[in-house]
Amino acid sequence: MKKLFIGALVLAGVLAAPALSYAQMFAYVDAAGDVRSIDTTDATTALNTAPNIHMNSGVMRLDSESDEDLVGDDVPVR
Repeated sequence: MKKLFIGALVLAGVLAAPALSYAQMFAYVDAAGDVRSIDTTDATTALNTAPNIHMNSGVMRLDSESDEDLVGDDVPVR
């Protein structure tokens, strides 16, 4: 029984790991011109699900600590 329980825990960890490892942070500009971030699996999902995204904004993957300094900045929008 103990081996079965440990096996179940290992299997649960293996199944959960891909979902956790593929999450990424992306930055985008919202309609007010503020740089915001969203945590999602890929750029397309970030672009489609970012709340209040500006119509001309794209997304940029935040892959270092210096990139994360952009979040909260203001960008002039038209």
